[in-house]
Amino acid sequence: MPTVTNVDAQSAITAHHAELQASLRERVLALRVEVQAGRSHTDPQRNVLDYLDSELLPHAAAEEAALYPAGDSGRTAMLVRAMKDEHRNLIAHVAALRVAADGVEAVAISSAILALFESHLSKENDLLIPVLVADPNVALGALLGGMHELLG
Repeated sequence: MPTVTNVDAQSAITAHHAELQASLRERVLALRVEVQAGRSHTDPQRNVLDYLDSELLPHAAAEEAALYPAGDSGRTAMLVRAMKDEHRNLIAHVAALRVAADGVEAVAISSAILALFESHLSKENDLLIPVLVADPNVALGALLGGMHELLG
């Protein structure tokens, strides 16, 4: 099996992040459209939740297990800790979305989830990953070995 370079791993991670972001954005928009049209929010809300449960939250957990330990010391330690806090915040928002009483609340919460996730991706793509790529002691490809949800 060929070795994955740090730059190749970075490209794979950022491409996957773009896919996650677009998929979540599409689902949140579909929910908003249904609510604005006065239609039931139940199915599109379930679609957002299913995506969060099956893709986004497992992705976050995988990152915490494989990627974040490499940045959890030195100059990126505070960033990694803040990003872990954002994961917990995402989980709390998902829990709130599960019990949203109406469509307006579901749109508000799902929009907050999307905004938080987009901000989180910016930190990861633009701040954490470049530092890890530049670190000669980090083999990003090896860290991500077996994490198909990140490598695509």
